[in-house]
This record gives sequence, C-alpha cells and structure tokens, in this order.
Amino acid sequence: MKSIIIMTALVRHRSARDARHIGGATAVKHRGNGVIMRVDRYLVGIQPRTEELIAGTRDRDRNRITDEELEELRTAAAMRDFSIQVQEDFTFVSDPMFHWQDLIRPFADLLEGQDNVPQLTRWFDNNTFYRRPIIDSFPSISHKKLTKYYFPRVWDSGRNVKAIIPSPYTLYMASDDAYFPDRRSGVLSLAQEIERVALFLEEKGAKQIEFIEPFLFSGQPQNGDIKLAADAFNLATQKLKCEVMIHFPFGNLEGHFGEAMDFNASVVGIDFFSTPLSSITAFDTSKSIAVGCLDARNSRLESVEWVLGFVRSVVERTGAIDRMAIIPNADLEFLPRSIAEEKMKIIGEAARRLDNSE
Repeated sequence: MKSIIIMTALVRHRSARDARHIGGATAVKHRGNGVIMRVDRYLVGIQPRTEELIAGTRDRDRNRITDEELEELRTAAAMRDFSIQVQEDFTFVSDPMFHWQDLIRPFADLLEGQDNVPQLTRWFDNNTFYRRPIIDSFPSISHKKLTKYYFPRVWDSGRNVKAIIPSPYTLYMASDDAYFPDRRSGVLSLAQEIERVALFLEEKGAKQIEFIEPFLFSGQPQNGDIKLAADAFNLATQKLKCEVMIHFPFGNLEGHFGEAMDFNASVVGIDFFSTPLSSITAFDTSKSIAVGCLDARNSRLESVEWVLGFVRSVVERTGAIDRMAIIPNADLEFLPRSIAEEKMKIIGEAARRLDNSE
C-alpha cells in the first residue's frame, strides 16, 4: 500500500490510528482509480517571529523592556501562530519555537559534556546561524529542562500537538566532537540521549514527533553514513508509540529512496525543491511520504492551483494513495512573517479544495 504526505505525517500503528478521526484530515475521492485519499496539513519547523517580537527582542537587548514584557510579546506571537493553525484545521499543531534560537540551541544549552562556548556556524546555505556544540566528554541531555522552551498554552490546548527535534545524526554532525574515538560511537551515544528526549515529549503529550535530518543528503553521503543515521534513528525511536516522522530538508534523495525507507518511521519527509519529482517514478513502499511542496526559502507565493497540480502529479506518479499531508518543505522561519502566514493559509485552502473535489 502506498501513501503520501505533502510534507509530514502518517501513522506508526495504522490500524489503531485509522480507527480514530484526526482533526484536520480530509477524505478525498479520486475518481480515476478509485483511490480514497486522506489529506493532512501541518508545519515542519521553526516559525518566523512577528515584527512586534523582533522589535521587543531588540528593546530587551537595550534594557528598554523587562524579561516579563518580552515574554508577553513571545506569548502573543505564539498564540497568533497557533490561532492560524487552528483556523486552517491543521492535523497537528506545533509550537512555533520562539524560545529556540535555532534547532540545535536548546541541546547546546542542555548538553552536559560539552565545551561551554559553542561556536556560531551558518545553517547550510541559509542566512541563519546556530551555536555549534563542542563535545569534550560523554554527553548527557537534561531532557526535562526542555519544558522551558515550549509554550504551555499550545501543549495544553487539547489539540493534537507535534514536537520537532534534531535526529541523533544531525545533532552529532552539527557538533564538534573532541571526545569519541569515531563517528559511530558519537552518533549512537547521542541516539540514547535523543531517545530519552523523545520519550519525554511523548509523555508530555506529543502525538507526532518529527526528527529533522538535513545533514545526511545535503551532499553526497559518506560511506556507511546512511546506515549509521538509520541505526541511530531506529535506536532513538524504538520505544515510541506516537506517530514518528523522519524529515530530510535541503536533501536530494534521488537514488537513495530505498535507503531512506530503512528508517523506522511512519512518515518519510522529502524536500521536493531539492529532490526531483521525476525521481519517485519507480518507487514502492508501505510507508507514507511527506512531500514538501511549498517553498520555505522563497517569498513567492504558490497559488492554490499550483499546489493542487503538484499534488495531482504526485498521485499520478505514485499510484494508489491512502493518505497525504500538505506542508512546507522546511522551516518557515526563513520567510517574513506575513509571507509565512499566507503560505499557511494556502496549505489550508488547498486541503479544503481537495476536500470538496471528487
């Protein structure tokens, strides 16, 4: 059975999950081959801050406002983001991650067994940077302290919440290792720590956990690295009962689909602004494929008609599909806030249009 998700989502335990309705899921009847398609929608990373929050952060740096006043601005911006996700009936709602300076920062802050002066490093070819941890002893992540990086009002909303964290391989590759004798030892040790983080987030209420894996396919993978990344991911997720996604932003999976399927995930996320659509022609899997079809690094707004056309192209190439999700190909934080909000609404409108089509 094939199933697709335009950028994240399906279910780890399909029989149990399909017996329940998930908010924001749309049933679509495809006349051509009788396929019943389920369309989900949600986000996949850090959201851009509002102008008010950006200005407030500058004011706090200049001691013009207090920490409490800045936190009020953060909360207001988070609730604005959350309200759009609810308005568009997203299948899973996500914390906008306004307390995260970058994907790695909370782990750099909470990673015991690292140098206390992380280096500022560019995040791939984007105009953003992250703090690069330096591992100089056996790492241990203070996972329960992650709570301070989340907005309680999102997690306590009664909606299906998703959590977003780096994969073990990505956390290792984003660090400088001055402790382990080889890469495999370091990656697998971090996998044990990420497992504790994931189980904590599941206990906290996460219905989907997305593991971001941008390093693996952003260039040509080194010999053995795909298996190492999969082994570490499988170790970190082996006890999870919630829906699990592995997401490859900025990566070209052409020629590597079979290896990507070795990851023990319900959903495999593909950035289709890096991976050619034509490369999935001879592809067969029982997993769900998250297909990124809204460009998170381009301010040009995709039309709803273009998104629908892309969805139909995916359906034509993959054949029988029982579930889809429309999402961006990466974090929307690379865009101005106003553009990101428009793209969120395009996702919702495209899903509604599919809902009304036959």
